[in-house]
This record gives sequence, C-alpha cells and structure tokens, in this order.
Amino acid sequence: MTATPRPAHFLLTPVGSSGDVHPFIGIGRALRQRGHDVTIVTSGLFRADAEREGLRVVEAQSSEDFDRLTRHPDLWHSRRGLLVVMQAVVSALRGHYDFIARAYEPGRTVLVGHMLSLSTRVFQEVHDAPAATLHLAPSAFRSDDQQPVFDTRFDVSGWPVWMKRSIWRLVDALADRQLLPELNGFRRELGLAPVSRVFKDWVHSPARLIGLFPEWFAPAQRDWPGQLRLTGFPLYDASNAPEPSASVQAFLDRGTPPIVFTPGSANRAAAAFFAAAVDATRRLGRRAIFLTKYREQVPASLGDDIWYEP
Repeated sequence: MTATPRPAHFLLTPVGSSGDVHPFIGIGRALRQRGHDVTIVTSGLFRADAEREGLRVVEAQSSEDFDRLTRHPDLWHSRRGLLVVMQAVVSALRGHYDFIARAYEPGRTVLVGHMLSLSTRVFQEVHDAPAATLHLAPSAFRSDDQQPVFDTRFDVSGWPVWMKRSIWRLVDALADRQLLPELNGFRRELGLAPVSRVFKDWVHSPARLIGLFPEWFAPAQRDWPGQLRLTGFPLYDASNAPEPSASVQAFLDRGTPPIVFTPGSANRAAAAFFAAAVDATRRLGRRAIFLTKYREQVPASLGDDIWYEP
C-alpha cells in the first residue's frame, strides 16, 4: 500500500509593515486551503492575523521593536529613510537566519521570501533550498527599456541605455555601502563568496520569482529575469474582516461615495499628506474617509464631509 505523502511546508518570510505582510498572509491562507502547512516569520504585531488564517507564527520581532522602528525620525525622510530600512535589514540578518534554520525541514520546506529578506536568500544558497522571491511591485525589476517610474516628473525610460545603467550603478553603490559589510561578513562565516550590487540580481531567487501584479499594470520587459511569473494583485481580505462600524456606515449612508486616504499602516509622518487631502477633498467638492492609527497627524477639524477612522 502506497503511503500518503506529507503535505509541503511553506516558510514565508515577509519584511515590513501591513502592506508587505498581509499579501504573504493571504498567500499562506491559500496554501493552507490546498492542504499545505505554512509557517510565517514576522513581527508579533501580525501574530493574531496570521494565526487566524491557520498559519504557524515565528515571532522574529516584537510589537514593541516594530513600534520603535516606526518612530525613527528619519524613517519617512525622502533620502535618509532608505538608510534606516537598510540598517534594520542587516541588523536582523543573523537572527532571521536562525529563525529560518529552526523552522526549515529538509526535503519538505519551500522558502517564500520578501525582496528585503536577505537571510532567506543566504539560507537558500547555503542549503540549496527550494525558494521563491515574491515582489510586490514592478519597481523591483530593471530594464534597459522601460524603467520603473518613482516620480511621474522624472521618467528616464527614453534616456540612452548607458545613462540608465549609470543611475542604477549609483543606486547600487549607495545600497551596498549599507549592506555589504554585514552581509558579506556573514557570508564569509558561512563559506559563501562575497556579493555586490545586491539589488541588481542577487536578491532574486534563481529558482523562481513571482510578481504580485498583472501584465497590464507593468508589461514584462525583454530583459526581466526569465524565472519571473506574474500572478496579478493578491486581493486578500482577512477571514475576520469586520463590517463597517455603525458610525462609518452612517457616514457612508449620508451622501456620495467618499474618497479613502491612507498613507500606510506604519507612517507616522503624514501630517502634510492629510492636510493636502483635506484641501483636495474641498476643491473637488467630495467627501472623504481618512485612515490612520495615528490621530495626531490628522487635522483637528475635519467638518461634516470628512470622516476619521483609526
């Protein structure tokens, strides 16, 4: 009699705030529905959401440490913010690697990593582990043709190829300066060769890349990695997603559909964003709902046409 094979074990390693972690939870739920076992390595802030979907949680960061990082005064600075993120990523490198090592089951576990989960890529190399890298946005990919546009006033797609490549070399040099001392030091301890230009190729798993966006949103370029597959947006709603509160429902019922403004779940520096949103709402003659956990960045007086919800 043939033994029933054990289900696969998927080990998810997202990095970031709700917008980064929740797509992984949604994917984990889908994998669970297909009969697989799923473990997610994440902040304790997301434990309840992940466990509600049947995922095993390895807490790699306490809710308090996550909160402390969101309070860093430079996190949302246009230039220094990236340095804060890079420092946080490399400081967690060894610890996250150990969490992965303890949860990994050879011959059964498949790694599913975030672009910033450098520990996942290192572990993949050391153990020749099956692994995929998930990318939430097309900005993870470079091309000599159409470039990702980070600012609509500054699209370099029509520039000469040598100029585009020069820009990416500069970006890589800045990132490598933050990442390589710790990353290559750790790689040396594990018997791995050093890497450079981390975000050019190395962050992409050579086995499989998954872009969580559709082709119409960002047409695949001829020089994007061949192991990339696009899946469309992960339209995930939590199993326990609550109905609107009575107060929100009353606001919705009072008039025309509102515009929803939110700067992201971890953004504590969005006062200017909400001030501009008030102005835009009034100029358009529309209603709005403001979503943020941090009430202090929302104007004190909103009037009857704008609703604040934490």
